[in-house]
Amino acid sequence: MTNLKQYENMAITEIEKQIKSNNELSLEARKTSILALLYLKRSGRYKENPLYSKTSFKNYLLNFYNIREKTFDESARAFDKFPKESVKYGVGLVSKITRACGVKKEKEVLEEIKEAQKKLKTPIKREKIDEIIYKHSKPVEAKGPGYKTRYIEEARLHQITKTRYDTAIAELKVARDQIEKLKATVLKLKPFKNILDTVNEEIAEPLMA
Repeated sequence: MTNLKQYENMAITEIEKQIKSNNELSLEARKTSILALLYLKRSGRYKENPLYSKTSFKNYLLNFYNIREKTFDESARAFDKFPKESVKYGVGLVSKITRACGVKKEKEVLEEIKEAQKKLKTPIKREKIDEIIYKHSKPVEAKGPGYKTRYIEEARLHQITKTRYDTAIAELKVARDQIEKLKATVLKLKPFKNILDTVNEEIAEPLMA
C-alpha cells in the first residue's frame, strides 16, 4: 500500500501546489505525445511501422496506443490550436468551448476567461468559466418532434384520410343502390304508364270531336 504519511507535515498550500504542478506536467507530457501522433498522422509515417504499413491511422491509434480516433482528434485539435490553454485548463474545457460557442468564438471566450482570472487572487472557479461559456454559447435550435412522434402523427392523419375515403365509398355505394332500385321501379311502372297514356288518349278523343 502507498505511504501517504509524507503529506502529514506539509501545509495545504504546498500539497495543492504539488498537485497542480504534477497535473500540468502530466498535461504537458500528454500534449507532447498527442502532437507527435498528429505529426505521424499528417505525414503518414506511422506506416513505417511494419505492423501497420497497410492499415488506417484509426487502427494504428486503437491497436498500438489504445486511443480512440474521436478522443485523439479532440485532443489534437485543442493542443494544436490552443497549446497553453489546453495545458492550463485541460483539453475537456477547450473542447467544451468549441462545442458550445463554435469555432469562431473559441479565442474570444478563452481570452475572457484569462481576463477574469487576472482579477482574482485565487484560481478561477468552474462556475465562473461556465458562466462565460454560456454567455457566448450558440442559440439552441428548437428541435422538431422526434421520429416516433412524427410517425404516430402521420399514422393518425393517414387513418383519418382512410376513414373518410371508406365513408365516401360506402355513401357512393348506397347512392348507386338507390339509383338501381329507382330504375327497377320505373321499369316496373312503365307498363302502367303506357296503359294510363292509352286511357287518357281514348278519353280525350271524344272530347275533342
